[in-house]
Amino acid sequence: MAEEYDFQICPSCKGEFTLAVSRCTECDVDLVAPDEAGGNFPPASELLCIRIGPVPWIQALSDGLEEREIVHRVEPVDPAEAPEAVDLFGKVELFGLYVDESGEAVARHLDGALAAQALPEAQVEPLPEGDVESCPACETPLAADATECPDCGLAFGG
Repeated sequence: MAEEYDFQICPSCKGEFTLAVSRCTECDVDLVAPDEAGGNFPPASELLCIRIGPVPWIQALSDGLEEREIVHRVEPVDPAEAPEAVDLFGKVELFGLYVDESGEAVARHLDGALAAQALPEAQVEPLPEGDVESCPACETPLAADATECPDCGLAFGG
Protein backbone atom coordinates (compact mmCIF):
# COMPACT_ATOMS: atom_id res chain seq x y z
CA MET A 1 0.00 0.00 0.00
CA ALA A 2 1.46 3.37 -1.05
CA GLU A 3 1.94 6.00 1.64
CA GLU A 4 -0.25 9.11 1.31
CA TYR A 5 1.42 12.53 1.44
CA ASP A 6 -0.02 16.05 1.76
CA PHE A 7 2.62 17.49 -0.59
CA GLN A 8 4.50 16.68 -3.81
CA ILE A 9 8.12 17.12 -4.86
CA CYS A 10 9.78 18.26 -8.06
CA PRO A 11 12.07 15.40 -9.14
CA SER A 12 14.48 17.95 -10.62
CA CYS A 13 14.98 20.71 -8.00
CA LYS A 14 13.42 18.84 -5.02
CA GLY A 15 11.07 21.79 -4.33
CA GLU A 16 7.96 20.96 -2.31
CA PHE A 17 4.45 21.85 -3.49
CA THR A 18 0.90 21.41 -2.26
CA LEU A 19 -1.28 18.74 -3.84
CA ALA A 20 -3.14 21.44 -5.80
CA VAL A 21 -0.06 22.04 -7.99
CA SER A 22 0.81 19.52 -10.72
CA ARG A 23 3.98 21.01 -12.28
CA CYS A 24 7.07 22.66 -10.81
CA THR A 25 6.94 26.42 -11.34
CA GLU A 26 10.74 26.58 -11.75
CA CYS A 27 11.53 23.42 -13.76
CA ASP A 28 8.21 22.92 -15.59
CA VAL A 29 8.18 19.17 -14.89
CA ASP A 30 5.47 16.97 -13.39
CA LEU A 31 5.56 16.67 -9.61
CA VAL A 32 5.81 13.30 -7.87
CA ALA A 33 5.17 11.81 -4.43
CA PRO A 34 8.13 12.24 -2.04
CA ASP A 35 9.00 8.54 -2.14
CA GLU A 36 9.24 8.73 -5.95
CA ALA A 37 11.61 11.72 -5.99
CA GLY A 38 14.66 9.87 -4.74
CA GLY A 39 16.76 10.86 -1.75
CA ASN A 40 13.85 10.87 0.71
CA PHE A 41 13.99 13.84 3.05
CA PRO A 42 12.79 12.99 6.56
CA PRO A 43 9.37 14.11 7.81
CA ALA A 44 9.16 17.34 9.82
CA SER A 45 8.93 15.38 13.07
CA GLU A 46 12.53 14.21 12.50
CA LEU A 47 13.90 17.66 11.56
CA LEU A 48 14.75 20.90 13.36
CA CYS A 49 12.09 23.61 13.31
CA ILE A 50 13.73 26.90 12.42
CA ARG A 51 10.65 29.14 12.36
CA ILE A 52 6.88 29.00 12.55
CA GLY A 53 5.44 32.01 10.80
CA PRO A 54 3.19 33.47 8.12
CA VAL A 55 3.56 32.72 4.41
CA PRO A 56 5.71 35.78 3.47
CA TRP A 57 8.28 35.07 6.19
CA ILE A 58 8.48 31.34 5.50
CA GLN A 59 8.62 31.93 1.73
CA ALA A 60 11.51 34.39 2.11
CA LEU A 61 13.35 31.94 4.36
CA SER A 62 12.68 29.07 1.95
CA ASP A 63 13.89 31.15 -1.02
CA GLY A 64 17.12 31.96 0.82
CA LEU A 65 17.72 28.30 1.58
CA GLU A 66 16.97 27.28 -1.99
CA GLU A 67 19.52 29.82 -3.26
CA ARG A 68 22.10 28.11 -1.07
CA GLU A 69 20.89 24.63 -2.10
CA ILE A 70 19.93 23.70 1.45
CA VAL A 71 17.25 21.04 1.53
CA HIS A 72 14.32 21.93 3.78
CA ARG A 73 10.65 21.22 4.35
CA VAL A 74 7.71 23.62 4.73
CA GLU A 75 4.48 22.38 6.29
CA PRO A 76 1.30 23.98 7.62
CA VAL A 77 1.11 24.34 11.40
CA ASP A 78 -2.01 24.21 13.55
CA PRO A 79 -2.18 27.58 15.39
CA ALA A 80 -3.26 25.74 18.55
CA GLU A 81 0.17 24.06 18.53
CA ALA A 82 2.05 27.35 18.12
CA PRO A 83 0.65 29.92 20.58
CA GLU A 84 3.90 31.95 20.58
CA ALA A 85 3.68 32.38 16.80
CA VAL A 86 0.01 33.42 17.07
CA ASP A 87 0.97 35.99 19.74
CA LEU A 88 3.71 37.36 17.47
CA PHE A 89 2.02 37.24 14.06
CA GLY A 90 -1.69 37.30 14.89
CA LYS A 91 -4.38 35.03 13.51
CA VAL A 92 -2.89 34.20 10.11
CA GLU A 93 -2.18 30.94 8.37
CA LEU A 94 1.06 29.58 9.86
CA PHE A 95 3.73 27.35 8.35
CA GLY A 96 6.83 25.75 9.80
CA LEU A 97 10.20 25.58 8.09
CA TYR A 98 12.32 22.53 8.95
CA VAL A 99 15.91 21.53 8.13
CA ASP A 100 18.28 18.75 9.07
CA GLU A 101 21.39 19.45 11.16
CA SER A 102 23.55 20.21 8.12
CA GLY A 103 21.37 23.21 7.20
CA GLU A 104 20.67 24.51 10.69
CA ALA A 105 23.36 27.18 11.03
CA VAL A 106 22.64 28.86 7.71
CA ALA A 107 18.86 28.62 8.22
CA ARG A 108 19.14 30.27 11.64
CA HIS A 109 21.36 33.01 10.21
CA LEU A 110 18.83 33.76 7.44
CA ASP A 111 15.94 33.66 9.91
CA GLY A 112 17.72 36.12 12.18
CA ALA A 113 18.26 38.49 9.25
CA LEU A 114 14.56 38.26 8.35
CA ALA A 115 13.60 38.89 11.98
CA ALA A 116 15.78 42.01 12.12
CA GLN A 117 14.15 43.33 8.93
CA ALA A 118 10.54 42.40 9.62
CA LEU A 119 10.18 42.97 13.34
CA PRO A 120 13.05 45.08 14.70
CA GLU A 121 10.91 46.42 17.53
CA ALA A 122 9.93 42.92 18.67
CA GLN A 123 13.56 41.76 18.96
CA VAL A 124 12.62 38.36 17.55
CA GLU A 125 15.26 35.73 18.09
CA PRO A 126 15.50 32.51 16.12
CA LEU A 127 15.05 29.33 18.12
CA PRO A 128 18.12 28.45 20.28
CA GLU A 129 21.01 27.16 18.21
CA GLY A 130 23.88 26.01 20.43
CA ASP A 131 27.54 26.38 19.51
CA VAL A 132 28.04 27.17 15.83
CA GLU A 133 31.25 27.86 13.89
CA SER A 134 31.32 30.99 11.72
CA CYS A 135 33.07 31.73 8.44
CA PRO A 136 36.25 33.71 9.17
CA ALA A 137 35.66 35.89 6.09
CA CYS A 138 31.99 36.87 6.37
CA GLU A 139 30.88 35.46 9.77
CA THR A 140 28.06 33.37 8.27
CA PRO A 141 27.22 30.49 10.63
CA LEU A 142 28.47 27.16 9.29
CA ALA A 143 27.43 23.55 9.68
CA ALA A 144 29.97 21.49 11.63
CA ASP A 145 30.95 19.53 8.50
CA ALA A 146 31.08 22.52 6.10
CA THR A 147 33.93 22.54 3.59
CA GLU A 148 32.87 25.84 1.99
CA CYS A 149 30.99 28.94 3.14
CA PRO A 150 27.51 29.04 1.53
CA ASP A 151 27.55 32.86 1.45
CA CYS A 152 31.02 33.94 0.32
CA GLY A 153 32.35 30.64 -1.10
CA LEU A 154 35.50 30.52 1.06
CA ALA A 155 36.85 26.95 1.00
CA PHE A 156 38.16 25.40 4.22
CA GLY A 157 41.24 23.16 4.24
CA GLY A 158 40.94 19.70 5.69
